[in-house]
Amino acid sequence: MPRTQAPPAPTPYRLGGIVRYDKMPPRGIRRYLWKKSVQIDAHLCFAMLEWWEALLIALIVLPVTLFFWYSCYAYFPGHIRYLTRRYAYYVYGDEAIDLLASSRAHVAEWLNIAWLWFCSVVGTSPRVEL
Repeated sequence: MPRTQAPPAPTPYRLGGIVRYDKMPPRGIRRYLWKKSVQIDAHLCFAMLEWWEALLIALIVLPVTLFFWYSCYAYFPGHIRYLTRRYAYYVYGDEAIDLLASSRAHVAEWLNIAWLWFCSVVGTSPRVEL
């Protein structure tokens, strides 16, 4: 059945102060923001929600996310220091041991083992001549 009338052209409409488009806006920052908005709406299923429902979810999720990242920034370094002291205590029997020097010794030992294995596979002498 042939079409008798062309479909109407998509037009921008205003929804809660945000201009939404049925089609892609012109190039530039508006298109970039539109693409990101569509990606977020599609990824988080905000496209099926009313504007007030999406706003409510955003107002709940944003503070929780900010509190999470603040806690990572504020408490994670201290927790890592605590864990390294406990590791030193359980592995070496002393919390005050210098883990960096100990780690360097272990890395040097493993690199030496790897170098000897490589030389045995290749069939060369493990001696390095400059």
